Amino acid sequence: MLPLVLALALGAPPEPSQFTVIGTGESTPTGKLTAISLTIGAQVSTPGGAKTVSGLVTLKKPGAAIPPFPGGAHIITAIGDRVPGTLNGGDAKVLRFRHATSDEDWPLAHDTAVAAVWLRPPSADTPTDPAKYTWLAGTPSRDGLLYRNGDAVRGTITGFTETGVKFTPDGAAAREVAIKDLAAIGFNPQFARPRKPKGPYANLVLSDGTRLAVTEVAVKENTLVCKAVCGPAVEVPLANLVSLDVLQGSATYLSDLKPTKAETTGFLGAGWAWTPDRTVRGHPLRLLSDNGENTFDKGLGTHPKIVLTYDLAGKYSRFEALVGLDVVTGKRGRADVRVRVDGKEVPLPELKVIAAGNAVPLRVDVRGAKELTLVIDFGPTGDVQADVNWGGARLVE
Repeated sequence: MLPLVLALALGAPPEPSQFTVIGTGESTPTGKLTAISLTIGAQVSTPGGAKTVSGLVTLKKPGAAIPPFPGGAHIITAIGDRVPGTLNGGDAKVLRFRHATSDEDWPLAHDTAVAAVWLRPPSADTPTDPAKYTWLAGTPSRDGLLYRNGDAVRGTITGFTETGVKFTPDGAAAREVAIKDLAAIGFNPQFARPRKPKGPYANLVLSDGTRLAVTEVAVKENTLVCKAVCGPAVEVPLANLVSLDVLQGSATYLSDLKPTKAETTGFLGAGWAWTPDRTVRGHPLRLLSDNGENTFDKGLGTHPKIVLTYDLAGKYSRFEALVGLDVVTGKRGRADVRVRVDGKEVPLPELKVIAAGNAVPLRVDVRGAKELTLVIDFGPTGDVQADVNWGGARLVE
């Protein structure tokens, strides 16, 4: 099968934009991407010549904000891909899904590779994690159908046809439900488990909001050629690529670590626990910057007062993140944020007291350090509208 081309349907794509390359070293050159390896590094062509960055961590399109997750019809895979498109039926083993800009279907094993399919835009209060959908939750775990009128039913999906879902509701006879009558389809979270690659892989963010985990990445002319973890080979025009973050490589994200200590103190009651890759309220991590509003896939959601401590074991060179109040739930809040390395506070006056507006970029030297501590304390207004997000919070080797 030929690779699928994920190009925005806007006519001929423009010339590829330049990228800023971030690796394990201090140099962060910007230029035209000419070569890339998830295990070795990346090379860009600059006015001063070719620049190579080893230990690739991130590619970023300068001046581009990280777009929100797809808001219309889209699929969510078990590994966390979020791809806009349409469901085109299937059979007993696979469903056929087509990216919004592709001309070919993706065959995906619906019993293991897919978490949910949204056939219509989800409501604004829908959790980002399919495991938290109220219409899918229950014990024991089951598949679920959400009808366009809001009704929901749980049971077992046994396959697909051209226009319907083969479904056996709990306590009822098997039937075929027309896809046109449904708002969403959810799959048993017990079976829709992420199967991550053993080595480094990358999370791509495209300008249409697509999130896609890929391996075997290479540059071919003005295109990024790669293999999607969920199955198909894809070609992404570089003009449509906003960012590429390497996972399980030279950087370790705090959301993938368990703090050695997590101390919470409530302002008037119980404290708020930290949340991986989401805000403390379960929403996407949104932060403002000079480029506009950014939606991060990786990071921490926190709320005053909480103190998080991480064991570094002297293996990292720096800690970096974009820190600020949530765009929606932090419009009128304040918070006192501090960073300590081996118990010593790092002088970061721009974090005291943090308020609504552009988030603060952090790049903290932790070479040889044994411990990193993040302190999110009450500001002048207590903890009202003080959801503090740590976008892309990671430790780089």
